[in-house]
Formats: sequence, C-alpha cells, structure tokens
Amino acid sequence: MPHLIEEHINSNDPAFLYLNLHPGEEIKYAVRHHWAGFLTTLLIVLAMGLFPLFLLFAIGIGFTNGVSDFVPIITVLLSGYYIFLLTFLFGSWINFYYDIIFITNERLINVSQEGLLSRKTSELSLKQVQNVSAEVTGFLQSFFNYGLLIVETAGGGTTDDPHKPGLQGYFTITDVPDPNRLARVILEMHRALVGEEG
Repeated sequence: MPHLIEEHINSNDPAFLYLNLHPGEEIKYAVRHHWAGFLTTLLIVLAMGLFPLFLLFAIGIGFTNGVSDFVPIITVLLSGYYIFLLTFLFGSWINFYYDIIFITNERLINVSQEGLLSRKTSELSLKQVQNVSAEVTGFLQSFFNYGLLIVETAGGGTTDDPHKPGLQGYFTITDVPDPNRLARVILEMHRALVGEEG
C-alpha cells in the first residue's frame, strides 16, 4: 500500500506549514486511513439511496391509479433527499480523506479533519511512547491488512475507548494500513531517539 504510507517526504513543502515542525524535525512517514474503513459509510449511503426507490416501487404496485397525481411533489422531495445524501457523502469523504498521521523523527502527529474548514491536531512525543500495539480484527481488516494502532504513553493520551482505563494514556488511531509495520516503525524510532539521549 505505497499510496497510503508515503516515505521520503520533503518536510520543507509549504503544504506542511500548519504542522509547525521544530528546527531539524523531519517527516519520515505520512499515513492515510485505509480506504476499506470508508466502506461502512458508503454502504449506509447506498442503502439510504435505494430505500426511497424501493418504497416508490412498492407504493406504485399498491396504488396503480393515484400515484401519477403526486409526481411533482415526489420529484421535489426525492431531489432534496438525494442532494442531502450527496452532501453527507461528500462531507464524510472529506473527513476521511484528509485525516493524516505524520510520523516525524520527534513526534507522532494525528491530523483529524472535522468538516470542510476545521481540523484537530493531536501530537505525541516519541520520547513518551511506552508501548505500541496493533489490532486487526475480522475478515475485512485481515484481508486488506488494516486496523487499529494503539500507542501507550506516559501522558494523558487521546482516546474515546472506555476499555483502556488506568494511569497510562492511549493514543489510538483507527483504519491504519499495515498497523503491525507502523507499530514496529514507531517503536524503533522511539528506541533510536532514547538511545541518542542516553
């Protein structure tokens, strides 16, 4: 999945100015979410798109005479409904596509797109990393090799998972391609950074 995990990135590219990189900090990897993680949203939108057509077909069979009088109203309602669905799909795609994880030689930066004009950035120093694990569950994740990346930290962490309590923080990122490789990379970079200081 070379298009999902980019290496050899020009850290001086103006597109990365919003990351506020430290002097000497370099982006080693830029990771996008795996496309299979978007399939659930796509299937929901598809089902919602087919439902009115199925409903109209069922009504058309039951009421052969009375439907033709309501065609203009049905057309307006369906047009509004499908415009809403397309807007929802576009917004969901923007949120999914522009979520990026940057792994630098100093930090792990998770950029989460929230709507068209806002993004949330959370970061974690590689020095704070205590353990990194990957969870790949189910047929789809196993087949396409993507899953959950869990970085255990000495700090507070960022997670919505109630099953990860305790003093340590958990920095969790979903739908990550090749999570086992990324977990190994983060641990190796952590050890290298700690070894340089020690």
